[in-house]
Amino acid sequence: HMKGIWAAALVPFNADLTIDETGFRKNLRHWVDELGIDGIFIAGKQSEFFSMSLAERKRSMEIVVDEVGKKAGVIASC
Repeated sequence: HMKGIWAAALVPFNADLTIDETGFRKNLRHWVDELGIDGIFIAGKQSEFFSMSLAERKRSMEIVVDEVGKKAGVIASC
């Protein structure tokens, strides 16, 4: 039962092309805590999943669940 506002998460990257985990966590907290987003989609077409390794995709999902999973819904695209 999806209700409210859901957003597709964009995954930020560092200059060396690794996931910017600190920036990603900050963005997630902003979206949920400050903007009131009710749920996050991760690894969809907006998050550059097609150019990420399987390990990076899994890590991005772990970050979302860890950071906002108790406050917002999470849908992980596989």
